[in-house]
Formats: sequence, C-alpha cells, structure tokens
Amino acid sequence: MATRRPKAPKGLRGVVHPQRRMRIMLFGILVVFSLFAAQLVKLQGLDAASVSAAAVDRRLHEVTIPASRGTIYDANGVVLAESIERRHITADPTAVKTYTKRIDGEKVEVGYAGAAAEIAAVTGGDAARMEQTLRDRDGARWTYLQKDVSPQTWQEVHALGIPGIYSEPFVKRSYPLGSAMAPLVGWVGSSGLPANGIELMFDERLNGTPGSTTYELGGRGEIITTGTSSEIPAVPGEDVHLTIDSDLQWTAYNAVANEVRRNGSLTGSAMVLDADTCEILAAATYPAFDPSDAQQTSEGLRNPLFEDVYEPGSTSKVITAAAALEEDIVDVETPFVVPNRIYRGGSSFKDSHDPDTPYLTFAGILATSSNMGTIMYGEELPDEVFYQYMRDFGMGNPASLGFPGQSAGSVPAVEDWSATSKYTLYFGQGLASTMIQQIGVFQTVASGGVHCDPKVIKGTTEEGGRYVAEADSEGDRVISEETAAELTSIMEYVPSEEGTARKAAVEGYRVAGKTSTADRYDPTKRRYSGVTSGFIGFAPADDPDLVVAVVMQRPTRGKWGGELAGPVFSEIMRYGLTSRGVEPSTTEAPQVKLEYDPNAPAPRDVSPGATLGDIAIRDEGNA
Repeated sequence: MATRRPKAPKGLRGVVHPQRRMRIMLFGILVVFSLFAAQLVKLQGLDAASVSAAAVDRRLHEVTIPASRGTIYDANGVVLAESIERRHITADPTAVKTYTKRIDGEKVEVGYAGAAAEIAAVTGGDAARMEQTLRDRDGARWTYLQKDVSPQTWQEVHALGIPGIYSEPFVKRSYPLGSAMAPLVGWVGSSGLPANGIELMFDERLNGTPGSTTYELGGRGEIITTGTSSEIPAVPGEDVHLTIDSDLQWTAYNAVANEVRRNGSLTGSAMVLDADTCEILAAATYPAFDPSDAQQTSEGLRNPLFEDVYEPGSTSKVITAAAALEEDIVDVETPFVVPNRIYRGGSSFKDSHDPDTPYLTFAGILATSSNMGTIMYGEELPDEVFYQYMRDFGMGNPASLGFPGQSAGSVPAVEDWSATSKYTLYFGQGLASTMIQQIGVFQTVASGGVHCDPKVIKGTTEEGGRYVAEADSEGDRVISEETAAELTSIMEYVPSEEGTARKAAVEGYRVAGKTSTADRYDPTKRRYSGVTSGFIGFAPADDPDLVVAVVMQRPTRGKWGGELAGPVFSEIMRYGLTSRGVEPSTTEAPQVKLEYDPNAPAPRDVSPGATLGDIAIRDEGNA
C-alpha cells in the first residue's frame, strides 16, 4: 500500500514554496536582462549607424544662404540698384536663460536681462524689448531678437560670447539714387519679390539661386566645431546695364520736380532719347516713390512714362503734317486762307485764338499750331491713309522694350470713327498715347524719317563676368529724308523769338520742336478736366543728337506748353548737349515763309479754296 503524502495545513494551501518562488523571479530577471542585452546589441551593433545618424539629424541646423541679386548699372557703370548683406540677430532663449559671466572675479548668472543689455549696447536697440522677447519665448529654441543690422555690428555682437545668440543672413536691396530713379528701376521689398520697373522686367536674370549651410548644435545651442557641416554655395544673379545716363536723369528729375511744384501740376515727366540709337538716356517723373520706404503700394510704383496714356494734342499735328507732305498734298509754301471757325461733322471748331492773319502757308499753319489750318489740309488725306500714318509713327503700338504695365495707347479704327473723329485726330485729340510713343514721333523726324523702338537695356553681365550687349533697334522708314528736313525747318520757328515756345530755346544750338496744350480727360471725373501741357523737340536741328519730351499733367498755375514745359525742355537739353560734348551750331536756321501776300500770284493752289470767301461758302454747307 502506497504511502500517502501528508496534506498541508488549510492556511498554507496555494502558497508557493520560497525556493520555487526565487527560481521564478530569477528566471524573470534573466529574461528582462536578455531583452535589454539584445536591444543593446541591436542598437550598438546592427543599428549603430542609423541611430547615430538620427542623433546627428536632431542636432543639425540648416541656414539658407541667400543669393546676391544682380546689380543694375547705368550706361557709365554707376550703381542704380545693388544687393548688400545684412543680418537678423536671432536667439535660442533656452541657452540665453542661463547666461553666466564673470563679474569682479566671480561667475554670476545674468540671464535674459544681462544678455539683452549687452546686445542693445552694441546695436543701439531697445534692451527692455529684447529682454521681454526672450521672456515671452521662454522654453522656445528660436526667436528674432533684432532685425536688419550690418555684418560688422553682428561681428561685435558675436564677440560678446553670449550662448544661444546667432545671426540669420539676408540680402537687402539698396537704391543709391533714390526717388530720381525709382519708377524706372523698380523696387524689391523685404519679401524679395520685385515690383515694377527693371527689377520686375529682368527678375529671372537678376535673381540668383540660393545656397545653404548645415552644422551641428550642442545641447546649449552652441555650434559643434568638430561636428558635421556642409555648404552649398549660392549662385549670384546676372548684372543688368541700362542705357540711362544717371547724371542726365538727375538733371531731368530735378527740373521736372521744380516745375511741378511751381505750377501745381498733378504730375510731370521728361524723357531723353539718343536720336540715332533710340537709347533712352533719361526717364524721369515727379512725384516718385521713395525706394527706402518699406511700405509701398502698387499704385505708387507705377511709371507714367510707359503706363499712363493721354491725348497728345498739338505735338501729334506733326503726324498729320508729315502725311500731307509725304502724300504730295501740300508743300512748305502752299497757301491757305484760314478762317476763325470751321464747321465739320455737325460741330464747330476753332483755334485757341484768332490768327493775326488768315493768309498762312502750310509752314505757317504748323509753326503757329493752327487747328483750323490742320483740318483744312488733313481732310485731303484719305481716311485709311491717315490712319496708317498714325500707326506707322507708333501710335497704338506698344514699344518693344517690354516694360511692365506698358500701354499700347488707343487709336480708333476708321470704321469706328464718329462724325467728328477724323477732324479731332488731325490735331491730336480723340487718340491716346504714352510719352514713349509721342517722343517716337519726333525721333522719327530727327533721324531723317526712320522710326525705331526705344531701348533701355544696354547689355547684361553673365556669371563669370562675360558681358553680352543688347541687340540694336531696327528702324522702319516712315517718311522720306526730304519730308523730315522740311518738317524740321518749320519746327525751328517754334522755339524762336517769334514762335510759341521762346523759353524752349537753347543758347548756341538750333532747336526744332512743337508745343502742345491738350484737353485732359480725367478718368475719375469721367469728363475733360484741366489740360496736358507739353513740348517735344530735338537738337541740334541741323544734326540731331538728342530728343527731349516734357509733359505737365493738369497744371493749376499756367496752361500753355511753351510756358510750362518749354523751360524744362531747355534746361534738360542744354545739360545733355554740353555734357556729351556736342558742338554748338555754326549755321543759321533756314528761313521758312509762314505768311503770304494774297495779292501776289500764289505758287500753288490747294483744295478747299484759296480765298476766305470760298472757305465761308464751304463752311456754310457743312454747318
């Protein structure tokens, strides 16, 4: 019979034996240590590289290296816009909080207050504001402390040795000539985005490719000098060279600004062209924006010379006169009997003042800017022919230079003309054009009848320093050299002592030009309000070198183009010719017959009528 194992007392039943319990606990500890050991082997052996890389990644700090934007130069190498290096001072508040320095031989924790005071002493900033910024960002790893300081100032701050203080490099655009050049050059703000002008026009070529630098940071935010680091250098943008002469630009800007302030104009503008190359040597407008002002509006950045359109008025009579001469409808001495009123298309037309004599030649009509006479010979032109001359002279066609916001102007097609359209078009009302289009009319005459598009880019400098010149403008002949010479001889009378723009004369030089005082359409009022006063001309008339256009919009003190724009033209032209070394004229202006004796045999008759009586009869029939 088997021996029965004695039963455990009831109170001890279910209790594990101490030795067995120890064995279970020991086994459990061994399992845990085995797992730790396996993980340790995995981390330090199998996954060592990846774990190490992850740790480095967490310590890496990447900073963008901004690309230097290309420089914009004038024709003589003067800087008009350039990028300069600046720094933003940044901070790691967690590292600055425990900033300790030695004071009287003892280490003292000065923290936020001490760091802010030392930095402000160098930068001239607000210490209280810096301290508050650090306290507000307590626990954060990054914040701006002070923006836009020079690299030298940053080096002085860096030399303080304050932990957690770094700099963020950026490039700031500088415009040395300020407002005088601003509407033409354009503007780049703190965002780095260009606004209007050459800055926008050539943005892709001016804008470089940013680089980057990467380095390791320690636990307190310090750079680990022996740690991982790398750098991808930035590629700078291309430089752009303009045709502008900055000295001439400055002269034009000041001359326009002074006249605008004197006569109370809304705006004033001036443009200077090289008569042969069509290069824009100056393009000034006043008022203009300040490129150093960080707060700009899109409206304030506009350039009226390329964007604003206006009815040119009498300067456009040159087109009508050129067409009449070229089509052999008139010659310089063709006689006219000019009435004080003409009725066409159900409307009455008149000049600003009655003529001293009705017996004017074609030359006299253009020289004295008679609307009546211009209508008389203009209506002999077929409508389609006259329309084509306007287009050939550049009206309604945007210049090819590609300036941002550039307007094409407006010339109504023949089928859209009203009963009075062609009559107003003859003397420059009813069409709209920009200043760059209007100056092109006179450039065409100055160059002997060849019209070319103005250019403002002289060339670019690519990476590596290679200069690439811009292609020359190709011209199209619009009128013959003979017609251009005849128009020039007539327009030389305008700035003479007997002409309508005596103040446009330039001592020592023969000048040819034309005044304009046109009704100004106000888009805000949706009606005509005020006038556009202008003068456009070229000199020396016998061998043109420069073409200058000046326009005053809505003057409040004065009205006539010869009185307001003439003196500005003279000042700009005088400086331009002398600075370029153009010799004074040595010949006299040709004598042009402006009036004729009605009792003498006329060299040529002209339709409609050669007598005042004939004109009166015709006008009654059109009343």
